[in-house]
Amino acid sequence: MRLASTLCLASLVVSGCATQGTSSSSYAPGTKTTITNEVTVPGPYSAVWDSLVRDLAKSFYVINNIDKESRIINVSFNSPKAEDYVDCGRSQRTFKEGEVSESFNYAVAARSTFKVASTRQEHPAFSNYFVLTREPMLDGRANIYIAPSSSDPNRTTISVNTRYVLTVKVRSEGFAKHISGNVQTRGRAPEETFTHMFNTGSSSTTDAGGGVNVVCFATGTLEREILGLFKLP
Repeated sequence: MRLASTLCLASLVVSGCATQGTSSSSYAPGTKTTITNEVTVPGPYSAVWDSLVRDLAKSFYVINNIDKESRIINVSFNSPKAEDYVDCGRSQRTFKEGEVSESFNYAVAARSTFKVASTRQEHPAFSNYFVLTREPMLDGRANIYIAPSSSDPNRTTISVNTRYVLTVKVRSEGFAKHISGNVQTRGRAPEETFTHMFNTGSSSTTDAGGGVNVVCFATGTLEREILGLFKLP
């Protein structure tokens, strides 16, 4: 403390002291809902099977395997808009530097950029901070099971079970802001990657550091989209 005060007094003679920023954050998990991943539709099994295969081939899903004897279609997908399909809660971050305060509120499954104060100040005339960018990517595979209704041969049951893999890449770059307002880069930190894996109807809990456990689960949007593809000609 005595050394910092001495340096600050010395730099006051030249330019003054910069106010080192502070950061705070909070996390709020999402609210999990029950997913409807099975429907019974009108139409015999073969007609429903052919219709669904036809419509899947026109969609953004990639068909990996079709086995009519086993009654299973396996598809895969990926999307940079992970927040459209999964919920990992929301984060609230605040960066304060003197009288200036910046707030960052974002869905954890969505792309985001925010500031975090450095734990060290390289010189009293500079304030140090990092700019972090999070880039989620969602991948997954879904098993679509199609079978004749046990109670009516003119009706068919379709169910969807999905394995979700959410990968979040975090990049950070350091900056030093001089009391004059001039900002200089201090280079990039090594990239970090966080992975969340869960199935339809379940969730994952991942340690995000700082005592925060991020909980992720599917919203049911993808299951609804696949079930909604079915249309008899």
